[in-house]
Amino acid sequence: MFSSDNSPSSSSSSSTRSSPIHHASLVDASTHSPALLQLVDVKLSRQILDYVVDCVADTVDFAMGRPPLPPNKRLSRRAGLSSFTTFVTNVYTRAEVTMPVILSSLAYIDRAKPHLHIALEEWALERVFLGALILASKYSNDSTLKNIHWALCTGVFGKRDVGRIEREFLDVLNWELSVSEENILAHYDALTLSKNISAPRPQSSS
Repeated sequence: MFSSDNSPSSSSSSSTRSSPIHHASLVDASTHSPALLQLVDVKLSRQILDYVVDCVADTVDFAMGRPPLPPNKRLSRRAGLSSFTTFVTNVYTRAEVTMPVILSSLAYIDRAKPHLHIALEEWALERVFLGALILASKYSNDSTLKNIHWALCTGVFGKRDVGRIEREFLDVLNWELSVSEENILAHYDALTLSKNISAPRPQSSS
């Protein structure tokens, strides 16, 4: 039996399409900073992958007591991190990670940086990246991958390893997982630099 255009299901579908609720936050999009909405819509690219790699590497260096790396040295360092870049790419692709989750994970990496102490360099990059990403995914989504699936996405860690990484990162963050617009907009300039987004950066509404 065919439904008319005025059926409840049709009205519901139309209401959903015109809803002001933003899918990434579940609140009215007009309450968000336009700059934040720009970031959410940025597509994953090699430039963003490189930026994530740099942020993780900077955090690990800091946690190991190394001096900050000058910007002009990052390209040469990145060349030595090709295997980690491949790891990041594979996890993003296999887990179908969205930009809001990436942004939240960057906020967690920032928050963890002053509190991390790393003695063993082996797998340090992967653990920091994965800990932040898993927590961001689980905090941002009602339905997300289980640890066994995250393990499969990594191709190198087992389910128990993933659980340990998640718990350790939770401890570092002191279980504080809320993310503000200010946390996200700290990365605005770097993430939009190569995207030719020329609109003036509005003030955060948080």
